[in-house]
Amino acid sequence: MCPLGLEILAALRRLPMAKGGAKLTDWLSPETLQALAANDNDPDGVVRIPSPEKLLTKAAIQRLAIAYRALLPCSRRGFADLLTDIVWEFDGIILDCDGRSIDQLSICVDTVLRTDEDPSNSWLGSFLRFAVHHPRQAPQRRTLPRLRLLYLALAIRHPTVAARVIA
Repeated sequence: MCPLGLEILAALRRLPMAKGGAKLTDWLSPETLQALAANDNDPDGVVRIPSPEKLLTKAAIQRLAIAYRALLPCSRRGFADLLTDIVWEFDGIILDCDGRSIDQLSICVDTVLRTDEDPSNSWLGSFLRFAVHHPRQAPQRRTLPRLRLLYLALAIRHPTVAARVIA
């Protein structure tokens, strides 16, 4: 495993897990194992966006921030372009939490990120701070489209890390 992968695992290990053992699965909590098993049911090339209840938690936003800080570093101004490239170039199927298919070309990253109101994506710095500082409250429902987009791009690029985000 590459050093970056070990760094991510170390960061994610600070979050609640089960007691250690001889196998990797002994280190994962029952909730994590269930989430990973649920993702195994989807064939390769299928990304399922989790329900709002799973995304709108303090743990999910912190794990998402940890993953983005470690795996997808880029400038604030290039962030929208990076997400657009990841989502639009995906050659697979995207399903929402109800199992409906989403056309990735219909996803307008600039609209979701509201770059017309905030062209420098200043919210990104606040979001990435959650990788270091625990959120004081759960994310507001109005942030759900951004969280879905962030989860989607992470699930396309790094599906195993994305599964851990919602575990």
